[in-house]
Amino acid sequence: IPTINVVFPSPVFPLTCAVQNYAWGKLGLDSEVAKLVLGGDPVAVVEEGKPYAELWMGAHPKGDAQIKDNRIAQTTLGEWIAHFPACLGSKVKDTFQGQLPFLFKVLSVNTALSIQAHPNR
Repeated sequence: IPTINVVFPSPVFPLTCAVQNYAWGKLGLDSEVAKLVLGGDPVAVVEEGKPYAELWMGAHPKGDAQIKDNRIAQTTLGEWIAHFPACLGSKVKDTFQGQLPFLFKVLSVNTALSIQAHPNR
């Protein structure tokens, strides 16, 4: 089987991920999500009384990660994937219609939650 090398503008780049501030999240700097935000953006502001529940790393319409790389025009991960769908690999691209098939989340939980799975989404 012949191998085809596809060159993308950048194979790896930093992201600024979306934060979800649900009431069940840990507050301020007690939250690992807030600490990760500060680790990725030293000028970010964390509010001590605010819940930082989830950090989304993906291309979800309600929280699309921002690409932060001076080699790439500022855009979201979803826009970049739409422009370069081959970055997903042909099987994933074809199976999931050019969409990233997962949403990776970091949770910082202050109260008990039920376990959830969304196998059809």
